[in-house]
Amino acid sequence: MLRTQRSRRLGGVIAAIAATALTLTACASGQAPAAGSGTVGATLLSLQYPFLVTLDDAAKAQAAEEGIGYVSLDPRQKTATELTQIEDLITRKADVIMMIPVDQQTSQAAAKKVNDAGIPLLLVNTSFEDFDGDYVSYVGSDDTSAGKIQGDYLAEQLPDGGNVIYLVGQYGGAGTERRKAGFDGVLADRPDLKVVTELEAHGSRAEGKTIMEDLLQKYGKGEVQAVVAQSDEMAIGAASAIKEAGRQDEFKVVMGIDGSADGLAAVADGSLTATVFRDAVGQGRAAIETAAKIIRGEEVPKVVDLPFVLVTKSNVADFQ
Repeated sequence: MLRTQRSRRLGGVIAAIAATALTLTACASGQAPAAGSGTVGATLLSLQYPFLVTLDDAAKAQAAEEGIGYVSLDPRQKTATELTQIEDLITRKADVIMMIPVDQQTSQAAAKKVNDAGIPLLLVNTSFEDFDGDYVSYVGSDDTSAGKIQGDYLAEQLPDGGNVIYLVGQYGGAGTERRKAGFDGVLADRPDLKVVTELEAHGSRAEGKTIMEDLLQKYGKGEVQAVVAQSDEMAIGAASAIKEAGRQDEFKVVMGIDGSADGLAAVADGSLTATVFRDAVGQGRAAIETAAKIIRGEEVPKVVDLPFVLVTKSNVADFQ
């Protein structure tokens, strides 16, 4: 009996180790480096987002051009997984660790482990606030400006005011909080623009659609004039629900952020009135260019800024 219990316990331990290994390898992608060329290890928030898939693909392509190794991991928007992946990249002795933080505060523990290991830390797409650790460079955009661009566009399209549904990603995420701060800053000067519902949709098209379906039941015809979402995926989901309900004429604004291929197509066909473009390819390539310079011992700027741009039907062809 005792031997059977020990065997079961040993089997459970082996299964747990195997599951952990599978998580690390199943979420990883990239290529092996040439001898002596160096390796960039990356943990990238969540690859459920098309924007980050495009960024990751661009990083892989640039790494191949630079002749360096690149390994990317998907923490699936979980800080515990992110921490495990950072520890794994440290164990692998990555020459540079590239990080898109899951959470503005909690993810700092993982970043500090990179500092403690003496490995250069490169932040991409999202930076920290009040970080008492260190990073070599930040490559990305100012998310606060994206929220402000949305707010300015909304104010322009609704000069007489109106009611707004606001869909955010995930509270606590740096991008979510900064975009919200930029958006709220504009609305603070326009009390006639009222957010009647604000909900998390986690960057998901499916959640955006489900939430909007419910809200279309809650609000009658003409009670809401705009939907502003923090990503194209959420905006596209909401637009789909509006179209299926036959209520497109009620909404003067339906907009997202990212300028993804689907988002740009939705602007072109009129499903979305606008998106705020950020350059996924540019961020991925610039991140690896910066990492390659770090590996070679070259100086790099503290910030590599790729600004957001408003895209409407009038200029969408320039981005497709």
